[in-house]
Amino acid sequence: MKISKNILTAMALAATFAFVSCSNEDEIPGSGEGKLGFAFVLNNGTASAANARTENSNLTIENGFIQIKKLELEVEGKNDLGTFEKEIEIKFRDIKKVTFNDFDESVDFFINIEAGEYKEIELELDLIDHRNEPSIYIEGTYASQSGAAIPVVFEFFGDDIDFEVEIEAKDGSYFTIDARNNPLALFEINAMNWFRGVSDSEFENATLTGGKLLINRDSNRNIYTKVTNNIKQSAEIEIELKR
Repeated sequence: MKISKNILTAMALAATFAFVSCSNEDEIPGSGEGKLGFAFVLNNGTASAANARTENSNLTIENGFIQIKKLELEVEGKNDLGTFEKEIEIKFRDIKKVTFNDFDESVDFFINIEAGEYKEIELELDLIDHRNEPSIYIEGTYASQSGAAIPVVFEFFGDDIDFEVEIEAKDGSYFTIDARNNPLALFEINAMNWFRGVSDSEFENATLTGGKLLINRDSNRNIYTKVTNNIKQSAEIEIELKR
């Protein structure tokens, strides 16, 4: 059974916007003249950051990625013909590997949707592992009590985690998406909350593989189960829309 968790409930959009462009039209799936961009960054709980330290532990999250099979959108908006509600499924020609980068006003990818004014966009990201790489990957370092810096790798293989997001205009208003107005949806991945409930004692007693603290379905399963459950139940991804 596929498990879909609502990663973000309805949230007001930020008022600030920045024009962004895409240099390769072939990489924009979907149809329509509107362009909606997406970027993913790690977050330390208060502001965007390349590193995020977990609460009550000596673990530092440094980077990672997800792999997206397709996007499913439900949109509500208006155009010259009146109001509309639509369901849109967008498949990438190749599995889309999106890294968690420090935000620099660039985007990880664009999608095309119908130009118009939008009141709400509900987005589901369907994840999948690909080419022997996991659908969710996190890399960091654990500072052990002995003073050693131990590399940490978390891997989730499978397609039973989907990220769902609701984007809503503030106070029932609309935001514009067209060929000139290219809004950017910024996802802030609060990965430190994915490791909440994992104690320093569990890290200290974890099994090392080739000098790494590997966390997956075959290694350190007690930590893996906690992290996986936290990802499925998490409501800590934040989004702000810029144009």
